[in-house]
Amino acid sequence: MRGKKYVLSALAAILGAIPTFSAEAAAVADPARGWDKHFTLWLQVSAVIWVFVTVLLLYIIFKFKRKKPDQVGEYIEGNLMLEIMWTIIPAIIIIMLGAQSWALFNEFREVPAGAYEVNVEGFQYGYEIKYNEGIKTLNELVVPTGPVKVVLSSRDVIHNFSVPDYRVREDMVPGRTTYLWFNAVKQGEHKVWCAELCGPGHYLMTAKVIVKSKEDFAAWIAQHKTGAAAAPSADSGKTLVEGSGCIACHSLTGDTGAGPSLKGIFGRAVQFEDGTSATSDEAYIKQSITDPRVKVVKGFQPMMQPYTMTEAELGSVVEYLKTVK
Repeated sequence: MRGKKYVLSALAAILGAIPTFSAEAAAVADPARGWDKHFTLWLQVSAVIWVFVTVLLLYIIFKFKRKKPDQVGEYIEGNLMLEIMWTIIPAIIIIMLGAQSWALFNEFREVPAGAYEVNVEGFQYGYEIKYNEGIKTLNELVVPTGPVKVVLSSRDVIHNFSVPDYRVREDMVPGRTTYLWFNAVKQGEHKVWCAELCGPGHYLMTAKVIVKSKEDFAAWIAQHKTGAAAAPSADSGKTLVEGSGCIACHSLTGDTGAGPSLKGIFGRAVQFEDGTSATSDEAYIKQSITDPRVKVVKGFQPMMQPYTMTEAELGSVVEYLKTVK
């Protein structure tokens, strides 16, 4: 009977710890802090269970070890009380932790009022960010401090938008719109990863969240609105080619990849799968970006998805490719 009392007391302590941790975690409004406290809750409960089981196991090993070489252990068919305890109590623990996880998940699906909203579209292999102010960036999500809602979509395959510093991630699914939100409480840069294997260039699909003060963000918006209509340049084209993930499939060295190399592409003759040919001029390069399946280069598969670029951006890419010799 004494042993049963010890077991019941220890398990009661485990169960008694859960409401305390749960109340602490539920009081947190920020997703990063909330999920951190939830992780701590699971870790602490798991640690208590591990200690209890380990101590009990060691006690049984030494208490009931064989005393004599010819000693035979007692045959025991079972113990109804223990069977009930190690079935019901773990079930209660799992249900309580699961209920708290569900409540926390639902809480952080509700975007705070007044959150800054921005759209991010994933593609192989990068992120195109579109702001409501009419600005577009590649792989750099600039936001003000405070709650931020990120509306997610995909241009081609399933991607993922993961910001480990904010403990948030969400799939980007073709044909669907998803979202996540985080609380940008500290200015600075935070890494973004694609957490869904999306193709051979998956490892290249990274980005940054850059958090600015509200004043600096307003200045950044004003500056980029002014420069939105800038003339095409090779430097801008280089940034677009590298940031859009083009080099994952198209090398700059002459080596063949999933797509033809971009080295010396401007002005060379190109053979197509349908038997026709053409010169790789400005019009062809622009069409290959916006509608790549119209003319497929001989020896390659029509894998590339259309890219949405402004006329100035397309011109910048052409200017850059003219320099890739």
